[in-house]
Amino acid sequence: MIHKRASANAVINKIMSHSKGIGDSKTQAKSQSDTIAQNGQAISTKVHSLKSTDNMRTITTQYVNFVKEHYGNRVVGHLNNETMKEFIDHKLQTVSQGTANTYISVLAKVSDNLNQLGIHSTSRSEITSYRTELRTNGNDLQKNHINRANEDPRAIVRAMEENTPYGLSTTLMLEAGLRADDALNFSKLTLNADNSLYVEQSKNGLNYTTAPLNEETAQRVAEAISNQISVNYGEYRVALKEAVESIGQEWKGVHSLRWDYVQNSDLDLATLSLSLGHSREEISLHYLLRE
Repeated sequence: MIHKRASANAVINKIMSHSKGIGDSKTQAKSQSDTIAQNGQAISTKVHSLKSTDNMRTITTQYVNFVKEHYGNRVVGHLNNETMKEFIDHKLQTVSQGTANTYISVLAKVSDNLNQLGIHSTSRSEITSYRTELRTNGNDLQKNHINRANEDPRAIVRAMEENTPYGLSTTLMLEAGLRADDALNFSKLTLNADNSLYVEQSKNGLNYTTAPLNEETAQRVAEAISNQISVNYGEYRVALKEAVESIGQEWKGVHSLRWDYVQNSDLDLATLSLSLGHSREEISLHYLLRE
């Protein structure tokens, strides 16, 4: 069992220990299992090879730490279908769609083990069925790239400004290319004299400086920094998705506005990479691909 106050590391270790199946017969595990895959076949909820174990540990660790980063230290209460979907959306910004397919398969097994450990807030069928929603939204999970830029990003910003309290965060993603995590937590931001933003402790602990903001946005940011505003990632994701769909546009994920920033920027690639918090130009180049 997993205690409701278990730490992130404790949760990861418990899942890995419970899922350990190296040395056990996979065929026998299937024959004794009542867990059914999408194809209607019984499956093992264990991992029976070193490669599968590595995948399980990597993805479990990333998911649990993603929940901790966005929802605080009490991760157990936020291990659910929605945070798994948020995590998948997040990974789709940096991994190929084929790799995302693997993430879904592993998260389904994570869900199996959570249920067996007494955490009944995730569903294998709901996680694997998320493939259908992703395909409906234009993702071919066998391809390595999809253009996530929006049809009319400024209309999305207007919808967020007019109908939600999160308009400034959306504006920063479009105008400065901020990651959602950075645009939602104003205590991480410092407004420089030239109206650029200094971002502390971004992804992988990186600090970076954005391109300058326009004067109006900079003034709003200064006030938000003064008030130490922090926005819940899950609530923001829901509000953004609803705003996008309310104006008849296709939902392409939380970070799609970051793609819009890149594809509309006139900065050279090296400067653009630094303004995005990337140290390697090829990562930014990924955003520039349009086919």
